[in-house]
Amino acid sequence: MKKLTPNEIEAVNRAEATALLIRTGFRVYRPEADCDGEDLILRTPGGEFHPVQLKARPTVDLSKFGKKGLWMLFPGPGTGTARSWYLVPHDLFHGWVKARHGHAVKWHDAWSYPKISKKLNAFLSEFEC
Repeated sequence: MKKLTPNEIEAVNRAEATALLIRTGFRVYRPEADCDGEDLILRTPGGEFHPVQLKARPTVDLSKFGKKGLWMLFPGPGTGTARSWYLVPHDLFHGWVKARHGHAVKWHDAWSYPKISKKLNAFLSEFEC
């Protein structure tokens, strides 16, 4: 299988996430331009609208995504339609991550996880799509 470029991975993830979200009752809108971190706009089954930043893995970044009302959407491990997806408010997620990694030398109000640990999975479980 061909190794995908980052742009191709983003396109595949967007298509996969869009299909999953539609199947679970969301309406998915794509802004004409990626402004202020909004990759997608979701209308929840309850009628609320959420601006969403799509990422390939769990990520927080206060300077890019904080205090904008953004939600983070990213997949769990694996490939294809069998993997889980998570939709979590950025600022809530940032607070959780900061409590665990805010003391780290590499912490600059931003963090990215290469995989989902047991503790992170426990936090994210209520945000699974």
